[in-house]
Amino acid sequence: MSDRPGTFDPDQPDDETARRLREVLSHEARAITPSADGLAIIREKIRAQRGGRRSWVRAFQIGGAGLATAAIAVIGVVTVQHHTGSNGRKPATAASPGVASPAPAPSSVSALASSPVASAPSSYPVWVYYVDKRKDPQQLLFREITQWTSSPQHTFIKDSVSAMLATAAVDPDYTSYWPAGTTLLSANIVGGTTAVVDLSSDAANGPTGEGAISVQQLLYTIIAGAPKIDGLQLRIAGTPVTSLWGTPMPAIIPVSPSSQVWGHVWITAPAENATVASSVEIKGEATVFEGTVTWQLRSNGGTLKTGSVTADTGAPYRGLWSVTLEGLAPGQYAIRAYETSAKDGSVTFLDDKMFTVE
Repeated sequence: MSDRPGTFDPDQPDDETARRLREVLSHEARAITPSADGLAIIREKIRAQRGGRRSWVRAFQIGGAGLATAAIAVIGVVTVQHHTGSNGRKPATAASPGVASPAPAPSSVSALASSPVASAPSSYPVWVYYVDKRKDPQQLLFREITQWTSSPQHTFIKDSVSAMLATAAVDPDYTSYWPAGTTLLSANIVGGTTAVVDLSSDAANGPTGEGAISVQQLLYTIIAGAPKIDGLQLRIAGTPVTSLWGTPMPAIIPVSPSSQVWGHVWITAPAENATVASSVEIKGEATVFEGTVTWQLRSNGGTLKTGSVTADTGAPYRGLWSVTLEGLAPGQYAIRAYETSAKDGSVTFLDDKMFTVE
């Protein structure tokens, strides 16, 4: 039997099955809210698996065009569903509100994360997490996307960790406490969900007291590339880490809930130093009381506009929010977003971005 799609015939049993399967998949796909970096991850996995696609299409043939459409839809639906589990978004059924334990990704993710890929792209987008310099009221994680050159023996974990160690944040408020010169010696997966990462001896000399947040920075950067990971065995120059910069570490470091370690308010668009049109949509994520995010538009040290917006869900879950600013004159602007303290009305959990209107 050929694997080439043929003409759809609703009177044929196989085609009727394919039609019904497409209807079910389409219904489920419309109910999904993809994460911010889901598209980049889906594209990367499709490229990586493209070489072997014909064999599994043939094995699961239902009937020509019906199978081709259904198989592609299944990849998209499953990948987005699993990746969404790691970002703290409200699940359909939540046993532990606010706990962002990463859901297992398709089995292909583990294979991709640990096995060479013959036709890896020369570069691709990688999410890197950073620590906010401001203690506002505590240091938390923010993320940026960067282009990273694929390693010769391409693995998502290796590339993600290498990008984190070598790439400085664009936003001047973000930093990394991993010492300069630290490199990745090896990265593997054990037990399907635990990353084993060995860093060079430089990693032992970080600042006292910053070990806990820095190891979560490392873990969430890994999870962004390999969503199935939920724990980390950290080694430095081959020796298992029991204490990082004065902070005790367990043998397997668990991922902390995103509600505890992510910045409570993120601005996800525009990016720092972006150039935009006179009408710009500000987008973000938040874990704040009743989903209320306060924003300010500033220029030349003064406040031009201020307001508040409600995210689509409130704490302890992660909500999405957006506001559109129109009619901006050419020039440089700063957008600030934060949670207003219920105690004294002060600014807490601030994120801000500079952008230019042309």
